[in-house]
Amino acid sequence: MPDDTLDLRRRVMDGYDGLAEAYAAQRDAGDDDPDLLARLLSDLPEGARVLDAGCGAGDLVLDSLPADATGVGIDISREQVERAREHADGVAHADMTRLPFDANAFDAATAMYSVIHVPSADHGGFYAELARVLRPGGDAVVVTGHDAWTGANADWLDAGVEMAWSWPDLEDTRDLVRDAGLEIRAEEDVGDSLGGEFRHLRLRQS
Repeated sequence: MPDDTLDLRRRVMDGYDGLAEAYAAQRDAGDDDPDLLARLLSDLPEGARVLDAGCGAGDLVLDSLPADATGVGIDISREQVERAREHADGVAHADMTRLPFDANAFDAATAMYSVIHVPSADHGGFYAELARVLRPGGDAVVVTGHDAWTGANADWLDAGVEMAWSWPDLEDTRDLVRDAGLEIRAEEDVGDSLGGEFRHLRLRQS
């Protein structure tokens, strides 16, 4: 793995380990779910198994699943994994581009504000992994950016901790999604509660 992608992963991992309290305090988890996410959750089949890739503290997705669903989360931050375990039993420390699950393991999946922390060169690998672990007809909602950007904030959330982001432009993302064998079912722009503007995509495994 190239040094620059390893470095970005390390910065994201260290960042979320170090600012977990600040992130939890400043993100308003009480906001309504973005529309595509709310619709995905309402469309889940009975007894669905749902993957939240880059689950963070688990409060956006894992804590919102129907009672009969099984939530499974992964995150690169060990601190966030510990917090997410308050919302679901099946939470593991793992990389989004190397999902530790069998093929066809999930009815649905989410990647809410998480793939934007994966090095842009590895986004195709994530979508390929997402397609692999989704069952045929399985749906996913992911969040990405518009214009290609890679950068960092040395003092994110005024916590004295650096955070890094990276994503390709939206048309390249659409190509990566389709190349992975996923269909784009819907898109919407959503403003993040921390001030960003992002594109939400609803995808389906064909």
